[in-house]
Amino acid sequence: MTCPEFDWKGFVLDEAPAPERRRMEEHLASCAACREETESLRLTLTAMRRLPAREIPRRISFVSDPVFEPSWWQRFWSSAPRLGFASAAMLSVAILAHGVATRGGAGAPQGAPQGAAQVEAQVQAEVDKRLSSTVEQKLQAQLKPAMNDLAARIQEFEKRAGEQREADLRDVKSAFTLLDKRVSNVYLTAARYGGD
Repeated sequence: MTCPEFDWKGFVLDEAPAPERRRMEEHLASCAACREETESLRLTLTAMRRLPAREIPRRISFVSDPVFEPSWWQRFWSSAPRLGFASAAMLSVAILAHGVATRGGAGAPQGAPQGAAQVEAQVQAEVDKRLSSTVEQKLQAQLKPAMNDLAARIQEFEKRAGEQREADLRDVKSAFTLLDKRVSNVYLTAARYGGD
């Protein structure tokens, strides 16, 4: 806990008068809690200065609003299965084009048991199967730590919020107790002197 006689916010914002500032600097050399408080305030100030200046919103937006929806192009490129499908389709077209080009436009070679469409379908099925399993494994490997981290942060936030709520309730209760005592004193004083 920091020392109450100093205004560390004014110190960090360079608003403290020069004699007071010298006294605060001398105190900082000996007090670790106050040093930690000023470092925290400086870090906050630095973070706030790095934020881009934005216009104040005219209304509150929610994540479900259409403003936050990505364009179709962003949705396509951020979707691993769609990207895998597009890659597999391009690979299939390249294989088919290569097959047609190497044949020289002549008919199918003798002894070819399957047509080009069947070969293309088999290649496409195999490519899809391998790509989807690989993409899914990578996606799961990336999502699992992120989800665990998010769950831990939510639990920590709920814990802090509960502690803060309990502290606020204690403060309110003590304030009401103090107010009740003062009102009782006023009534006793009034009764003692015969006033209303």
